[in-house]
Amino acid sequence: MPKTSGIRSVVQRPGFWGIIIAGVLVVAGVVITLLNSLIYNAESAVEDYVEALRAGEGETALALSQGYLSEDAPASISTVLLDGDGLAASTAFLEDAEIVAVDADVPESYRDDELTQQVVEIRYTDAEDNTRATSLVVDNVSTSWLFFNEWEMHPMPLQQVELAPEPMPADATADAPVAQVHGQSTPLLGEGDEPATLAAFAPSLIELEYQGTYLEATAPQHYAVTDLLAAGASAEFSFDVELTPAVDEAITQEVQQQLERCTEQTVLKPAGCPFGYETANRVVPNSVSWSLDVPDVEYSWNGSEPEIDWIMATAVLDAQEIDIGSGEQSATEYEEVFEMSADLELTPENLRVAPNWQ
Repeated sequence: MPKTSGIRSVVQRPGFWGIIIAGVLVVAGVVITLLNSLIYNAESAVEDYVEALRAGEGETALALSQGYLSEDAPASISTVLLDGDGLAASTAFLEDAEIVAVDADVPESYRDDELTQQVVEIRYTDAEDNTRATSLVVDNVSTSWLFFNEWEMHPMPLQQVELAPEPMPADATADAPVAQVHGQSTPLLGEGDEPATLAAFAPSLIELEYQGTYLEATAPQHYAVTDLLAAGASAEFSFDVELTPAVDEAITQEVQQQLERCTEQTVLKPAGCPFGYETANRVVPNSVSWSLDVPDVEYSWNGSEPEIDWIMATAVLDAQEIDIGSGEQSATEYEEVFEMSADLELTPENLRVAPNWQ
């Protein structure tokens, strides 16, 4: 029998093409499943988001995450971390991040019963080498070519981080102090009683530096934006502020200036001053001269406002006296150690000493 007739007979057998079609469908199903798990998966949407964050492409990251600010966000909220160098610096730690779909419940505020949703974790290592994770929600919004899943990140609120430097004098807002966040200038304090607020993507790491004339954060301060808070919620970034070394010099200089009006008076008891000299003898006119050493000032900051605890100094008098009995003239050198108090008015850029001895 010719071979062609044998092949023809096999092809013509009932069910042959059914088997072929079934096989093709099985292979196609396997390929579609593999592509949906490896390429068209939930993680892919988050991978694109992380890539945009690290590149400092805020507009792209905002579009991919469908990011938004809550309606009650402060009008003065700072956006220095939402684009460019500030964004790239705040997310540089995501270079080796692992993006994994996890079996977890979708938070109620993100739940949409009409969609297939998936929780995806961004896993990374923080500055202390601790493994941390930020959970995001992605939605299966449609399919392309009827088979391939299309995933999008669920609309995600931008995170609001309130700056809380402590302690801070009550009148500090008048100076409009400015901090540096990853090299970008941003207000340290808000308007009125409101704190300054930063808008940030999650996850990100905020590095803040502040150096004022009289107040400073002595080292860079860090805050990790890891948990995804609901729209309108805010996190507090608290850090310590201390007096700068310039305070000591400025207070001493202010006290010296206040006391200069005393040393300018050529009398034994300068008016409104915390020292003086008494004698029964006659003093030669224009021979009186007062001088002061550098005052020793002790100040502290234990409450809401810094205060001067005490001021000590030594006044030195040089004069010529004429003894009322003998008429003899002699030089007088007199020293008086005195203590006084004063009020301190201090803001990040201004300092004033108000004496209590006048």
